[in-house]
Amino acid sequence: MKIVKYLLLAAVVLSVASCGGGSNGSSTVAESEEVIKINRFEDIVFGTPIEELQQTLVSNSYDYRFLFNTNVNNPVYFEEIKYFATDTLMQKVYNVVHTTYPDLSWLEKELAEAMSRSHKLLPGNSIKNYYTLITGTFAYYDRVICTDSFMAINIDQYSVKNMKYFNAYFGMPMYIVNLLDSVYMPVDCMASYAINKIPQSNTADQSMLDLMIFNGKILYFLDKVLPNTPDSVKLRYTSQQMQWAEANEGNVWGYFVQKNLLYENDYAKIRPFVNEAPNTSAFENSAPRMTDFIGWKIVDRYMNKKDISMEELFKNTNSQKILTDSGYKPKRK
Repeated sequence: MKIVKYLLLAAVVLSVASCGGGSNGSSTVAESEEVIKINRFEDIVFGTPIEELQQTLVSNSYDYRFLFNTNVNNPVYFEEIKYFATDTLMQKVYNVVHTTYPDLSWLEKELAEAMSRSHKLLPGNSIKNYYTLITGTFAYYDRVICTDSFMAINIDQYSVKNMKYFNAYFGMPMYIVNLLDSVYMPVDCMASYAINKIPQSNTADQSMLDLMIFNGKILYFLDKVLPNTPDSVKLRYTSQQMQWAEANEGNVWGYFVQKNLLYENDYAKIRPFVNEAPNTSAFENSAPRMTDFIGWKIVDRYMNKKDISMEELFKNTNSQKILTDSGYKPKRK
């Protein structure tokens, strides 16, 4: 099926990296008085009678301006979005999304509290524009996009457990499907926010250690802004995987050192250890992405030894110094 070419989809925004009130949002005020309002673009596209859709898009174009890369009066754009809105499969997807998430006040509350904590840790302006939308594609790695201007959640990605028979999402492996649950939504949102704040070295030169420390910074940030969220959820592990990671930390670290993987920057060689997968390559029945787990432990030890701010941590791109200063040396078992 066609993709709406003029909608700013996640893959477009994240290829380089990784609002004011709309009529269909609701607002939540946290104890900090941080206001989060999630505007639901899917409600406009699929909840508006087709004969009123163009005018509704025009009327709401300012509120949703960050999602467009064209003038919404563009007739070619309207034909594309009309095709999308009248596609019977996408209408079924919308019905599942609407049934699964009829109300997002719980997410607005969690994000408001997390953003309030973040403002005390990192300088800069608050994000004012939050959206949900349906893309109709397998977009796991682009499920949340975040820039200085807006955050957008591909909410159909978090509804796939209820759309197993829909061909548009076919081919999504179960270890991915299991991670597309509402419990991970606040974590994914705040992780995306952190990614936008952490300077990255040239991706062509990134070593596995660089990736470990980068992801370790994200997880350390999540510890501070989502203090009541279990570590297993922040790491996107099952309880069994979390137990495995804790029990085998030293063994995995020893393997990385022995195989000279820490400074490897050939992504083809380190991909099995850093990408989403059922487990960490070379270890049977293991937790996946042990590079994330170890990077988190390194950064946590480093910050326990240093009297520095979150901003200073994010700006420090010297992964080797962070490792050295952390004193990280887990023992094999």
